[in-house]
Amino acid sequence: MKGLDTPVLLALLEGTPRARALVHALAGEELATTEVNLFEIELLGRRERGAGKERRLQALERLRRKLTVLPIDEETTRRAATLAASARQSAPEGTWLCLGAAEAHGCTEWITSAAGMPPPSSSRIKVTTIERWKSK
Repeated sequence: MKGLDTPVLLALLEGTPRARALVHALAGEELATTEVNLFEIELLGRRERGAGKERRLQALERLRRKLTVLPIDEETTRRAATLAASARQSAPEGTWLCLGAAEAHGCTEWITSAAGMPPPSSSRIKVTTIERWKSK
């Protein structure tokens, strides 16, 4: 299972061709994200003003149904705390929760375009950082 971080999900929602190509290349893989990532995107969508707000929130719901959504549960918090405590660099708590959820629920890889995402030193998950995409 491959986990998708918030910047990757945003690029998918924007219809960025390289993001669509990534998903196409991962055909046959189970794709996942966490409740933390979906919270971040929904918060952005609800803060936006304008006529397209409802359309953007509906697009998020469609995306949610296509992904395995990893919960933030007891095992997630334990693994996240272990990863954060053993890390060589700091990161926001949400980052550790995402990686903890990915590890706790069977992801083998976490895909992000977030610069500076720390590679967890004790994790079994490969963190792949891809180049940021520009919108259409």
